Amino acid sequence: MRNVFRLIRPSSLVILLIASMVSYYYLKSTGISDLTSMYQTIFGGKPLNGPLLKGLFVMMLSLLQYTLIDYIVYYIDGFEYLSIRYGNKNKWLKDLLKGVFIYTATFVILFYLFGLLFDFIYNNFMFVQTEIIILVGVVLRIFLFCIVIVLLQIFLLLMYTKTSVFIISGGISILLAMTSHYEGSVLYILPRSSSPLNLLFDVLKSIVLAIVLITLIQKINLKRELIPHED
Repeated sequence: MRNVFRLIRPSSLVILLIASMVSYYYLKSTGISDLTSMYQTIFGGKPLNGPLLKGLFVMMLSLLQYTLIDYIVYYIDGFEYLSIRYGNKNKWLKDLLKGVFIYTATFVILFYLFGLLFDFIYNNFMFVQTEIIILVGVVLRIFLFCIVIVLLQIFLLLMYTKTSVFIISGGISILLAMTSHYEGSVLYILPRSSSPLNLLFDVLKSIVLAIVLITLIQKINLKRELIPHED
């Protein structure tokens, strides 16, 4: 785990920086001036009005999966070797999930920090105050949403070919963008802002979904033979 970041593509950081800049200045041009609101909007926490906002959302989910794909594929394709090295399948899965949590947290935090940098520059090198409690809540909610997306990516990669997963993941991203207004749906998982009771329900719903996905991944893992993952 000490070398977990060696699997990250340097290009991912460059693309993330560019994506953050494009997102920030586009949202500024639409009249959204609060950084926390921008951050939440990009991850679907607010209704995605218009094709460009939907495009930003799909772009962010694609970038999230692009950032983690090398790490996930390394563990899936190296299943036979890594399972033997770790001694059992459970240790292999535990190490995979630990890395996924670290990568996802880094992605979520870096995206906000890049936005903070652009906000600092845009406001003539003056920091704009924000409520820390609200910010922490938004960051944690977005992190939980991203974890669900990444766990779903792992589940799909264990079930289907990489090409099929690419198509399925793109379809899911577009579907989430198109249904961002339907907050009343039981399956709604986007990191929206709402009343404390609804927010608690959404958080619990995402946690349950993450646990279900981890359970499914574990079941598939226990049934796998010691052979490399194939396309």
